[in-house]
Amino acid sequence: MSHANPTPESQKVLFPGGNCILSPDRCRQTLRRMACQILERNDEERRILLAGVRHGGEGVARQLAHELKLLNHELVVEVTHIILDKSNPTENPVNLGVDLAPWTNGVVVVVDDVAHTGRTLLHALRPFLDTSFLRLQVAVLVDRAHKTHPIHPDYVGVSLATTLQEHIEVVQSAESFSVWLL
Repeated sequence: MSHANPTPESQKVLFPGGNCILSPDRCRQTLRRMACQILERNDEERRILLAGVRHGGEGVARQLAHELKLLNHELVVEVTHIILDKSNPTENPVNLGVDLAPWTNGVVVVVDDVAHTGRTLLHALRPFLDTSFLRLQVAVLVDRAHKTHPIHPDYVGVSLATTLQEHIEVVQSAESFSVWLL
């Protein structure tokens, strides 16, 4: 009789169906790589603000912050959120969870889980346009090849050429992510 080792809670994946593009382990590796790229391009900075688009981008931003701190213990990483109405972004204000004044001439990375057409990220950048930053960058876990808006992320976990009928689902649990093509 064989006894399989139970999967730790942090490794369990909710299966939404479809094909798994990134397992929790691959997501962790991908986010670590993205954190390394952020550090390389901002190597002289002591502080970085990660602004995650609510809901999916917030978790990605928190995990990127964790990876950044593991790689550079002296780096101050602040995580905040961006709230916008994705279905009607021009009619409603975009709200930030932080005052941008202390970040003038600093580094800000706007983070989302999936970039599809670029529309959400374009509107998520609106509050940042009236402030002078040293660098304003964009990071996404998954970049789809359907851009209709002029957004090209600086940091990409994985690029996928999908059909318009396909859907990308990023599943987030307490400590892990997985990416599925539905």
